[in-house]
Amino acid sequence: MQFTSKEELADMLRFVERQTVFTIETTAKVETYHDFLASQEAMVLFNSTCMCLQTIGETIRRVDERTSGRLFACYPETPWKKVIGMRNIISHEYLSIDPQVIFATVKTRLNPLLSDLRRVLSDIDAGLRDEELK
Repeated sequence: MQFTSKEELADMLRFVERQTVFTIETTAKVETYHDFLASQEAMVLFNSTCMCLQTIGETIRRVDERTSGRLFACYPETPWKKVIGMRNIISHEYLSIDPQVIFATVKTRLNPLLSDLRRVLSDIDAGLRDEELK
């Protein structure tokens, strides 16, 4: 395990929180997956959304790696591996990126992820995860 301080891990999770909020806000007017494909500007939003999902997944992967899986094991109801899996698809299988899946992820998965991230951050700030962060 690479040594990372509690503060660095919390900063990484706050970055994920900000990226998640940004993605929710910038896609608020997207009503169907077709809205991602309707124009050149819409495609820019789609590409931006994919990049945000990629950075969310990559940062979650790094936090998981740096805590040897111990932190996220405390929150088994959150699909951390799927978050990382989305990153892998966007990063390595870009020809397989499905706008319907991206749309569904943004509209159904990000708000619960945001709630879970805030709970993890609250627990870290309260010192409830100090053992997992060692």
